[in-house]
Amino acid sequence: MIDDTANNAIFPRFEQPVEYRPPIPSRATKASVWEFAERQRKKVGLSNGFQLPKLIARNGGEISFIDFMDHDQTDAIVVEPDGTFRIRLSSQTGTLRDNFTIAHELGHKLLHWPLVKKRHHGDGMRATRRVDDSDQDLVRCEWEANWFASAFLMPADEFKIAFSNGVASETFGVTSAAVEVRAKTLGLGS
Repeated sequence: MIDDTANNAIFPRFEQPVEYRPPIPSRATKASVWEFAERQRKKVGLSNGFQLPKLIARNGGEISFIDFMDHDQTDAIVVEPDGTFRIRLSSQTGTLRDNFTIAHELGHKLLHWPLVKKRHHGDGMRATRRVDDSDQDLVRCEWEANWFASAFLMPADEFKIAFSNGVASETFGVTSAAVEVRAKTLGLGS
């Protein structure tokens, strides 16, 4: 019989490959997601979208820019089993758009990753840029992540003041399109 204990040090046994699961919807109401997002914003002391890259880095994440014309690069966020994560942004968008995307992906991390981790212990999570509209769970996850991003970046009370003064985009570091959507959802006229 051959003693292979010495070989184990040279050729370690590899762990099973990580399986990456899609996000699992929280099924929380829009109002609940908004409230959660605003609490998270206060907890981390965020004042605008321009602070997001540092926030991501402080919390075990990294941001990279890729060419989304490369059809092999569709992952928007990948969360590893230990909770570290990578957010991938398009190299063809600007900072204001990127800020909302980062907050959206953070929404997946905070809303959906805990459910994936609980249900599929030891696996990671992967959310892609392209969502199959026939997959209602993934569509729901996208809605929830958008609700989170909107309230995380533009909390209702502060937003109403900035919007009425015409400085919401500059105040929160988001596009005018994001401002228009947030104003509409809060029942504000434009």
